[in-house]
Amino acid sequence: MSGGYARKYTLDLEKRRGTVDQLFHNIWPPSAVNPRNPQDYREVNEECTKHVKMLSEKIMEWLSEGLGLRREAINEVVGGEYLLNVNYYPPCPHPDVIRGLNPHTDVSGLTLLITNEIPGFQVFKDDQLIEVEYIPFAVIVNISDQILRLSNGRYKSVLHQTTVDKERIRMSWVVLVRPTKDTVVGPFPELIGQDDPPKFRPMLYKDYIYRKVRYLPFSDLDS
Repeated sequence: MSGGYARKYTLDLEKRRGTVDQLFHNIWPPSAVNPRNPQDYREVNEECTKHVKMLSEKIMEWLSEGLGLRREAINEVVGGEYLLNVNYYPPCPHPDVIRGLNPHTDVSGLTLLITNEIPGFQVFKDDQLIEVEYIPFAVIVNISDQILRLSNGRYKSVLHQTTVDKERIRMSWVVLVRPTKDTVVGPFPELIGQDDPPKFRPMLYKDYIYRKVRYLPFSDLDS
């Protein structure tokens, strides 16, 4: 699906899950951009996308160089599509027991996001939860599942979750940099050898998504 609106979750005290509304659509490549109207919204998205692409491509160049690869290596696999996902978390009367999104890693290659001033983005490091400080106009960058697989585990996919606020609306604007659905993603050949066997089996991106959203195991495929 290239775009749409959905109520991802509704308030569920038993599952400790809050209400999350999402608006999502492609912003790259131009042939996949949706919606095309209204015009002023499209023009703002086009301008934003230019800067997002420049930033993400520079980050992927640095990550490629960190692996001893060509600067374009990661972007050539991961940078096929850019999906904008706007998350809306309404006030929740039970923020002490309710989360926004449960702990997860992203299915994309790279994730860039900004939030409004309401705290609530948390990452896991060494089994500890860390609240990410809000810095106006700062972009949060997460390495995601496909770069984990490309790097044969040298780069880690960031485990994170979100929380809600009792009285205030929390929002985030997320860009998922991801392969096209028919792209095969697996460890770069330069990163595997006798001393570094492949940890992940090459897989079509659409098949990876199919398994992950259905919580199917990867243990039967990966080493």
